[in-house]
Amino acid sequence: MSVCGCAVGPGNGKGGGMGQFRATVASNRRIGDGFYEMALSWGAMAGAPHPGQFLTVRVSGDTVPLLRRPFAFAGFDEAARVASVIYQVRGRGTELLAGLAAGEEIDVIGPLGNVFPVGGDDKRAVAVAGGVGLGPILFLVSELRKQGVETEFVFGCRGEALIPDSALFRDAGARICTDDGSAGFRGNVVEYINTNIKLDGGTVVYGCGPEVMLKSLCGLTERSGAKGWMSLEAMMACGVGACMGCVVKTASGYQRVCKEGPVFDGGEIVWG
Repeated sequence: MSVCGCAVGPGNGKGGGMGQFRATVASNRRIGDGFYEMALSWGAMAGAPHPGQFLTVRVSGDTVPLLRRPFAFAGFDEAARVASVIYQVRGRGTELLAGLAAGEEIDVIGPLGNVFPVGGDDKRAVAVAGGVGLGPILFLVSELRKQGVETEFVFGCRGEALIPDSALFRDAGARICTDDGSAGFRGNVVEYINTNIKLDGGTVVYGCGPEVMLKSLCGLTERSGAKGWMSLEAMMACGVGACMGCVVKTASGYQRVCKEGPVFDGGEIVWG
């Protein structure tokens, strides 16, 4: 299982206390070809999630599937105490999740992991999402704009059928890129940025999506002098740093995506 996402890790200064509780499904709807958006009640004793963090769920009371599934937060309504996630149906666990109806309950642990660093002197940001990496970038874009950071949001997918029918997505005002040219810019997000966006030392680039996309984004930031923060996907068995099953190689040695991440300084990642 993977997340495109415990203690606070490097690169952040905030995060709520982790909690385990039964969450009520407020809504669970299909928003694209194989993609769903779920809203969950958020326990009063659990800390408020921040962009970059994730939760894990036990999708069934049976032993199959045995492992919890991790999902990055796509949004959080603090007044209503409702958290949102966007997920793709990939196997038995997410098939069961897609079958949940409003009013049903599910076992949740969160918030987990570290956060995207936001604030300080940053005045301009480029937030980039590819495919299933959409959720954490949506949450991030909302927070950046709340803090007055000039933000350009770029989203890439294979084709028009994968563009989400979601209010969270529509409100974010994405520049859409499709591999087949069926909507928006024909090409991938890196090609779009190369053609349409000037990066410099005053720009912060945030990314979540396939590894090849993140590696290319880090190449852009290195050449332009921009700062880059990347949220990594990894196979997770525990989600709390106990099993060492989600390590990634960095300039500081191997680090756990679920504990020290999932957000890393792009310049520190050692790409394969």
